[in-house]
Amino acid sequence: MPSFTGSPTGPSPTRTRGRWLMSHPGPKLEPLDLSDEEREVLRGWIRKRKQSQDLVLRARIILLCDRTGLGGVPVSQCQVARDLGVNLATVRKWRRRFTERRLRGLTDAPRPGRPRAVTRDQVITVITESIDSDGGRPSTRAVAARAGVSQSTASRVIRAVIPVSGENAPY
Repeated sequence: MPSFTGSPTGPSPTRTRGRWLMSHPGPKLEPLDLSDEEREVLRGWIRKRKQSQDLVLRARIILLCDRTGLGGVPVSQCQVARDLGVNLATVRKWRRRFTERRLRGLTDAPRPGRPRAVTRDQVITVITESIDSDGGRPSTRAVAARAGVSQSTASRVIRAVIPVSGENAPY
């Protein structure tokens, strides 16, 4: 492993596995100053079983970036990248987004595509219309007509909200 002596004006670089490593740290990092609430939210994301693994990785990155080393200096981004086995650019990206927008910066942006065809108000109308005050249930066609949606959409909404059990279930 070749090593070069540095000049009095700069550090001495060392070549390791095809990369040049400098003997001094990178730019000084500002602490993230996570609040207790933010820390709990990030830990909750990590603990959730059905959470997006991308979001879990981002939470791990931020929690590791919040650690401090000797002298109260934040842990280097290179160390966080090594600990998690990710690229340094990934750690920089999510640390920067977190400092700019806090927890909102870690979530995915809305994806392009077709917007929802059924509005929230229509879903609420389907649910309220499907429950009679008499205790009976109107047909899905009648509910769909009053809500302004198709019969299959009304049926899908009702099945998602109202539990159906047994052979004689109305839907």
